[in-house]
Amino acid sequence: MFNKVLIPISSEYYGKHVLKRGEFLANQFNSKIDLLYIIEEKTLNQTDKISDIYRTPLEKEETKKEIIRKQKLAADNIVFNDAEFIFKHIPFEKKIVEGEFTRVVKSELKKKTYDLIMMGFEKECLLNYRLLDDIDIPVWIVAKSERQSILAVCSNLAPNKKVPEISLKLSEALGWKLHMIYVVDTEDSVHVDENGIRSDKKPENVLLYFGQEFTYEMKKKKINVDVIKGSLEKETLKAAEKIKPKLVILGREQKKKGPLGIPIKNLKKKLAEKCEYSILFVN
Repeated sequence: MFNKVLIPISSEYYGKHVLKRGEFLANQFNSKIDLLYIIEEKTLNQTDKISDIYRTPLEKEETKKEIIRKQKLAADNIVFNDAEFIFKHIPFEKKIVEGEFTRVVKSELKKKTYDLIMMGFEKECLLNYRLLDDIDIPVWIVAKSERQSILAVCSNLAPNKKVPEISLKLSEALGWKLHMIYVVDTEDSVHVDENGIRSDKKPENVLLYFGQEFTYEMKKKKINVDVIKGSLEKETLKAAEKIKPKLVILGREQKKKGPLGIPIKNLKKKLAEKCEYSILFVN
């Protein structure tokens, strides 16, 4: 299922729990891991701003080189040392790259084929996490929850194909209890088809019918689904707080409108910021 996993770690944020979760998955699925340490270019560029305006370009360049040297030492002495200990019996490759987080990861995806990106998430740092919307493979954001359950979220705003499939496979493979909800988003009342295409605005009863139809199909697979009306973000977070899962799984939600019809952006980033549990975005 996850044969090849990329774990990008920014110089802005490192959490050992990401490596531990990677080790757990690798043991379950016999995965190979690539560990990528990214020295953030934003950090390097800040040296020009904080450096004395009277310093020469050569002196500023020397400052950047010193920062890079220290970051490489941190990667070798902390991150890679942890990885050597955690991935004792797991094949993995390691690499240090300078650049912007999303661009570096997208560049690696062009060089190799991966089934999953596993990463941490830090609210107060320089990263903008464009990655969540810019790539087409699953992204697993690792939190520290220790519950053994999955919350799978489907809605009128997504094709709802990959989420049930991956949720069921993970539940069976890991032995985690599966909870599934279908959110009828009353703020953006359209229906998204199997190809991810949004329809015209639909009445609430029509959207509820699609939810009930989905529930019927899931029952054939012995999966119970709770149909909920409300905001996709709010209902997802409420369900997560109630269930306290180890992992929340979401698909390609095409939400474009929020309260009062106001356009909404960066749904994935907002959910990652507010959710206290690991999230797998099935892109």
